[in-house]
Amino acid sequence: MSPALLALIIIAVMIALFIWEPWPIVVTAVAASILFCWSGVILPEGQGLITLSDILAGYNSTTIALLCGMMVVGASLFHAGITERIGEKMVKITGKNERNIILVTLIVSCLLSSICSNIGVMTAMAPLVTAMCLAAGFGPSRSLMALLFGSQFGGFVTLVGVGSNATGNEVMIQNGLEGFKFFSITPFGIGVCVLGTLYFVLIGRKLLPDTGYVPEFAQTDRKPLDKRKAIISVATLFCVLVVIAWNPLPKLIPMWVAAIIGALVIVATKVMTLKDAIKAIDWNCMLLVGSLSAISLGVKNSGLGSIVADKILNILGENPSAFLVTTVIFFAASLLTQVMSNIPTIMLFMPIAIEIATKIGVNPYPICMTIVLAGAASYGTPFAAPQNMITVGWTKYKFMDFIKIGIPMVLITYIAVVGLIPIFLPY
Repeated sequence: MSPALLALIIIAVMIALFIWEPWPIVVTAVAASILFCWSGVILPEGQGLITLSDILAGYNSTTIALLCGMMVVGASLFHAGITERIGEKMVKITGKNERNIILVTLIVSCLLSSICSNIGVMTAMAPLVTAMCLAAGFGPSRSLMALLFGSQFGGFVTLVGVGSNATGNEVMIQNGLEGFKFFSITPFGIGVCVLGTLYFVLIGRKLLPDTGYVPEFAQTDRKPLDKRKAIISVATLFCVLVVIAWNPLPKLIPMWVAAIIGALVIVATKVMTLKDAIKAIDWNCMLLVGSLSAISLGVKNSGLGSIVADKILNILGENPSAFLVTTVIFFAASLLTQVMSNIPTIMLFMPIAIEIATKIGVNPYPICMTIVLAGAASYGTPFAAPQNMITVGWTKYKFMDFIKIGIPMVLITYIAVVGLIPIFLPY
């Protein structure tokens, strides 16, 4: 059995179990990561698609550290009694209308994630969004999903909005092309933001149930406002956000270090006890992020992506049109990014896209832009991106919930791409 076929079988079984859900999703995810490690028993070479060290590395990541720190800092707002006040103030602006709260969440997260890490934006905003929903009298699950989508939309607005944008740019340079400018992606990002926001507010939110689940960081008894704790909590969150957004010393104080320092300040100043801080961390979410990161690596190592790329070349034939190339490459990359991290997807498809553009004699830049946008269109599954896994822990949405709301968004992204390329990056 080939590594790619074995990886495909494991992924297919995992997806089936995600849909059926005979046991918690996290159990399936951890078991699947172990199967990727044990795959050497079946493979001819006798070597697994990943190692035990790779599984452990998934849990020993900067993303995990960032999430843990931000969950503690976010939970401190609830323990200081400030989130209830903020939620009440915001609800006076939005009204007790879920659609308005979702709209505000989408707009703010879009703006912030255009210059900040989308995970950083999500972990910072989640307590406030949750507080708004609780103050308005309904569950936060749909609004937290809007936070996920808004942070993803905003990542398309600038070249630094999400790491995969810069990765795609670097691969272009390595292949002899001039890289995109800082705002080259902006027209496409604005298109995705506008269409995506309209879709979620008018249609998407209606496709999702209100699970009624309140995230771990907000599961605390109602606290009276403590001014000292509130000042420390808000000041700490503000300082962490400044580092995440501005990041003047990225090597000395990366985002995860800022988050951990923030959590230490919260415990050291007794805004929260150590017991409360540990309780605020959503360990189910941590296990999902760690195990699914290992699975993504296994898919990459299996060579499944290369096989998909070869199939594209066979489908395109000898003299394909530029529009056909754009369409096939978009859907191939967007499909693969639902099961594999967006950065490996873009690194795999970018050289192929450049080669195809050269062979058919068209401008390679619109094809490259297609790869960047399609590779980051990770809306359709819970394991398409780390932020999706985080949202599962916060909302308890199931695999089919992501499919129902995510696949139409992939199609909307495609419409934005093919509609704007002739205007801003003609072939």
